[in-house]
Amino acid sequence: MIPARLKIELSNARGVKGAIYEFDDTTKQARHLTDAIWFHIRVRNETRDTPVSGVHIFLLLIEAPDASGEWKPIFVGNAPLGWTHDKNPLPKTIGYQSAECDLCHVLKQPLEVRLNPINQGQMPDLFRGAFKFVFTLQARGVEAESNKYRVGVSRDGQWSDDQGVMTDHHLVIKPA
Repeated sequence: MIPARLKIELSNARGVKGAIYEFDDTTKQARHLTDAIWFHIRVRNETRDTPVSGVHIFLLLIEAPDASGEWKPIFVGNAPLGWTHDKNPLPKTIGYQSAECDLCHVLKQPLEVRLNPINQGQMPDLFRGAFKFVFTLQARGVEAESNKYRVGVSRDGQWSDDQGVMTDHHLVIKPA
C-alpha cells in the first residue's frame, strides 16, 4: 500500500464573493447585512487510494512584522479551522474528495477581517485596519500530515465592490 500524502494550498487567491444575511422573525424574510469575500485552504490526498482519517487543517502560527520589518510571532498554537459550508466541527476523511476550510473572510460593514477557528477566542481572530501577516498552516490526520504551508495576507483597510480591485489591491492573499 502506498503511504498517504496530504497537501494543502490556497484554493483561490480571488476568494469567493458572497453576502451575510440575517433572518428577520417578524417579516419571515432574510435581510442582507453586508457583502463579504471568503478565502479557503484546500486539503487533498495525493495518494487518493489511501484515505486519511481524522483530518483537520490547523493554524499553527501568525507572524507580523515588527518596527524593523522582521517577522515576529503574534500567535503560536494548534487552532483547527472550520470547514467550508459545514457547521460540523468534526474532522474529515480525505480520500478521493478534497475538502476546504475557511481561512478568513473580509466584511464590507463593519470593515474587518475574521479568521475562522472552530473554537472562537483561542487565538486572535478579528482584525481591523491595515495589516500584514503570514499564516502557517498544516493539515493533520491519523495516517498522515501535510506540508507546512505559509500564506501571506496584506490589507490596506479599504473595500471595493469590484472583487478584482479588492483582491489585487485592498486584501492580497498569496503563498508566502
